[in-house]
Amino acid sequence: MKNVIHVISMQRGLGGVQQSFLSYYKFAKKNSKYKQYIFSNHEISKNYGYFKNFFLIQKNFFSFLKHIVSKNSIIYFHNKLPSKKIFYLLKLLPSNNIIFAESGAAWNVKKQEQIKIYQKNADLAKKIIVCSFATKQMLINRFKLNEKKIKLIYNGQEDPKIKRKIKNKKNLNIGFIGRLESIKGIHLFIEAANLLKKQNFNFFIAGDGPLEKELKKLSRENKNIKFIGNVKNPFNFIKSLDILVVPSIREPLGLVSIEAGFCKVSVIASNIDGIPEVITNKHSGILINPTRKINLKQYNGQTALPDFVIDPKTYKIKKPKQIDPKILSKKILFLAKNKQNRIKYGNRLYKNVKKKFSIKNYFNKIEQTYQEF
Repeated sequence: MKNVIHVISMQRGLGGVQQSFLSYYKFAKKNSKYKQYIFSNHEISKNYGYFKNFFLIQKNFFSFLKHIVSKNSIIYFHNKLPSKKIFYLLKLLPSNNIIFAESGAAWNVKKQEQIKIYQKNADLAKKIIVCSFATKQMLINRFKLNEKKIKLIYNGQEDPKIKRKIKNKKNLNIGFIGRLESIKGIHLFIEAANLLKKQNFNFFIAGDGPLEKELKKLSRENKNIKFIGNVKNPFNFIKSLDILVVPSIREPLGLVSIEAGFCKVSVIASNIDGIPEVITNKHSGILINPTRKINLKQYNGQTALPDFVIDPKTYKIKKPKQIDPKILSKKILFLAKNKQNRIKYGNRLYKNVKKKFSIKNYFNKIEQTYQEF
């Protein structure tokens, strides 16, 4: 039996990379013919629960090195292509059993030195697994990677089989869930909510992050906006909403849109990067083209904006822009007044994510990749 050694950072809150990995890992433990191990350079967050096969690299360094040189171990790096430390490690200990998964790190690479490290790590990989077609195009167009090495496998999610009743009510719940940083476009959600403060809407914001203080200042005159912090179960939060807003400036795929689909909740999102691979405009949700120049001088402490994003019409790289809060507010108002559209979009989105992003499909394609080693 071969081993699969997952190298992944697990110390932060439940981000998209971690959530997708956990969905896979729980399924793989029961169904995989490969023995799965997790190695991390940080203690595992209590948010993730207990893992029997979790090892801290610093305390199990020699065991980790043995796996790298072993022919019986596949080393699976999650979102680590820009890592200089991993490049030097793999140069010292070459292996033909290397997989890199790219789920968004490419958008954060800015310096030429980082680009070179990214390309060198890619050269050392046997396979590079990407979570969206947009991600694949980012790797080809910006980093000039070998297309033959890149394999598209959409993230998988187990269907939680949410039971949700849609009630006739005046006070609709409109929400955002994610890290409170500029790239998630949370400031745009609040600006749109402020334009709608005379409406009978409840605006809920789930998550935390570096912009929390600034965002609370931005929303202090709108009593309809409520910050509820991190939520343990995103499905419980999303199913309570009538509309989910995903106003991201960059989004390699967008796990939250997939989660909304499993809850049959209608989504309004930015038409950027991998989001249109989840949502079809005016069929399973509403997409807004980013047309507004980005000015974030009033915010500090946020994650740096990407130099480039993927245009979903041409799949070429372009400079990032953000959606207009005025247009967003109009789309929210439109969908709020059209219950049948909300139901229709939610049902269609559910059909799409159940077929395209099932955990079984994801697991089977990952297992097929292991068999190539």
